Amino acid sequence: MIRNYLTIALRSLQKKLGFTLVNVIGLSVGLTVCLLIVIFVQYEFSYDKFQKDDIYRIALNRIYPERNVKYAIIPHSIAPQMVIDFPEVLASTCIVTAGAPVVFRAKDNYFFEEKVLFADTNVFKVLNIPLVQGDPETALRENNTVVISERTAKKYFGESSAMGQTFETDFGNFIVTGIAKDYPSNSHFEFDFLGSVRSFGNFIDQPNFVGFDVLSYIKLAPGANPNQLEEKIPNFIKQYAAGAIQQRNGISYDEYVAAGNGYIYTLQAIEDIHLNSNLEGEIKPNGNITYVYIFISAAFFIMLIATINFMNLATARSTERAKEVGIRKVLGSVRQQLIYQFIVESVLITLISGVVAAVLLYFTLPLFADISNSELSLMTLITPVNTSLIVLGLLLIGFLAGIYPAFVLSSFKPVEVLKGKMQNSKHGVFLRNGLVVFQFTISITLIACTIIIFDQMNFLVNRSMGFDEEDVVVIENVFTINADNFNAENPDIQQIRSRLNTLHNEMKSVAGVRAAAYTSAMPGDQLPGYIIRVPGSGEKESLVARSVVVDDNFLTTMNLKLLEGRFFSKDFNDTLSMVLTAATVKKLGLVDPIGKQIINVNDGADDDINYTIVGVVDDFHLQSLHVEAEPLALLSLDGAVGGANKLVLKVDPSQLSATLSGLENNWNKFSKKTPFRYYFLDEDLLHFYDSESTSGKMFGVFTLLAILIACSGLLGLAAYAASQRKKEIGVRKVMGASVLNIVVLLSSDFTKLILIATFIAIPLAWYGMSRWLENFAYRVDISVWSFVFAALSGLIIGWITVGYQSFTAASANPVTTLRSE
Repeated sequence: MIRNYLTIALRSLQKKLGFTLVNVIGLSVGLTVCLLIVIFVQYEFSYDKFQKDDIYRIALNRIYPERNVKYAIIPHSIAPQMVIDFPEVLASTCIVTAGAPVVFRAKDNYFFEEKVLFADTNVFKVLNIPLVQGDPETALRENNTVVISERTAKKYFGESSAMGQTFETDFGNFIVTGIAKDYPSNSHFEFDFLGSVRSFGNFIDQPNFVGFDVLSYIKLAPGANPNQLEEKIPNFIKQYAAGAIQQRNGISYDEYVAAGNGYIYTLQAIEDIHLNSNLEGEIKPNGNITYVYIFISAAFFIMLIATINFMNLATARSTERAKEVGIRKVLGSVRQQLIYQFIVESVLITLISGVVAAVLLYFTLPLFADISNSELSLMTLITPVNTSLIVLGLLLIGFLAGIYPAFVLSSFKPVEVLKGKMQNSKHGVFLRNGLVVFQFTISITLIACTIIIFDQMNFLVNRSMGFDEEDVVVIENVFTINADNFNAENPDIQQIRSRLNTLHNEMKSVAGVRAAAYTSAMPGDQLPGYIIRVPGSGEKESLVARSVVVDDNFLTTMNLKLLEGRFFSKDFNDTLSMVLTAATVKKLGLVDPIGKQIINVNDGADDDINYTIVGVVDDFHLQSLHVEAEPLALLSLDGAVGGANKLVLKVDPSQLSATLSGLENNWNKFSKKTPFRYYFLDEDLLHFYDSESTSGKMFGVFTLLAILIACSGLLGLAAYAASQRKKEIGVRKVMGASVLNIVVLLSSDFTKLILIATFIAIPLAWYGMSRWLENFAYRVDISVWSFVFAALSGLIIGWITVGYQSFTAASANPVTTLRSE
């Protein structure tokens, strides 16, 4: 019986090959998209799943009088003290990021390394970092020791043993005491170098409950409730931080909190960090659970569109197959057998589509991985469980897509069918029209959303950041020019200043360089936050400001706008001078700020520092436009000679190649052991919006595929509608109707459906995009033209699809058509 069902099904599919191809193409494309998103979602949810159970990172919501800031970094004493005070906390560890690329040198090899972290010796007890060589108990116990990854060992030492080898860096030499397995990319942090945190001195042993400096992880006892532990933390913080706060501010902890300050510590399950955390001090950019949900929804709707296509085409063909049903019923077939037959046909089409989708998936996955910036592998899908679920899913889709057509076709009465009285039911027509409206509602919604996403991206890229980013080259690690004679404990400030001045002059003299300036940070860098306030104003008037060290050339090189006073100058002693941005002055409530004093409150450090305001510049952004321009305090390089590690150059674009060559030659005169490393500022700024750019590209691809699938179904329906009206078309042509008249007639019904879909899609797209734009402090206004363009796109796509079939039908010879009737 099953063999008979399959034979009849294959003959039926071959007989109407065009309809079969439309169904197979629509379903296979929908399945391919669905499987691509399944692989992507599996990858996103796999982050840190390989870690041990009950591992949490401690995060901080720091409440300041004027705003809240959420940090991934916290005081280093908190986690170890929790191990002592709370029995449910079994162990803790801390991690410190290098903050900038570091040059590692071994033998004749030297490279800039970006995946550099430092940790205490407990890191192997808390986190899952397997060593292939070395003892986890002692690997990071001593100063200037480092554990490297297997790929790093091979990169520097080839087949030779890396254990015991020495790396030179600009802040000391490190001995290799362990080799770790290459760390997987699906983690919220990665490393190629994991150094001992004690390499920076014994600060880790000094009590600190208020200054933020490390990422802290704790391991809880099995069965411990993290929520109950969180409830104990406020009293714990008050106990250990109150003394330092009172000593620093001269008020009690309760008065400090009443003034608008606070520390709210929370526990983040390590596997939740990637998709649910975007804090200050993250080791690397995280994902976004919202986008994952959007892609899951896109997969569902695209698959739904493809399934709807099948149902539409199958029910549309009902009158064509009516005689077959009638004859089979007369010959003795029961309804149950007919239902089985049509469901088998549906499942067969689905299985064929599944095979085609597997081929498409193999060729499109590398492209999708590139677009999504993810390390996606087909092998993650090819597991016994996943394969079983896919096969069951295909069978379910085939069953669900075929169940309605099967019941419709099997319900025909043979007497009416064989007398030629069979007509499409109003219920069937209404269902098909409703499904077409649903398909185009989704498609037009996706078009409108895609337009708005790209409008926002274009706005972000082209909006002024408050400085001139065009033709700006940034050279990194300029402080390494002092590496040969640098003594961290007793630096020779005059020598450092002399070499920095010489490097500046040499680089400035290169043909094509128009201006040059030193800075400690550029957009995208992690900026230290300081509490600043006006003397005598009280804690309520304090303000969290970011701090950047710059030289006196920074204003002109970056083309900042000076609003009041002056900028730093060699004509003055600016060691304790400060330049503020306009937003900072406004938030401090200062009037006539020039010459007034500002206290830089060293949160948890030694002594507060008094600065004099010498100038005010217009606001500029050192972070993305997701957030408003933060309060910013500029400090002079004269007062922090070691603070500037980047040289910013304004260059002539017409001489770019020669200029870069000249810069590299001059660099090599100063630092033979450090490779010349630079980037273009305008290109680097685009990385602020990598997540939105990637999501926008993926969204655009999904929109295109949704439209393609919807149009394939519409094409089939239009072909069927035209075939059903052949006699009418022939009569109209004989009576003098033009081809255009007939095309308009056949297209009008579908046009109405697309217009209905448009009116439904517009409010859906507006609501969704309004919510999405709330993620940006600076955003476009949603333009009515976005919806007009989306509506016109839907109509034009529909007209082209239907118009092609209508034109073909209208162009047929009416004599042939009427003779066949």
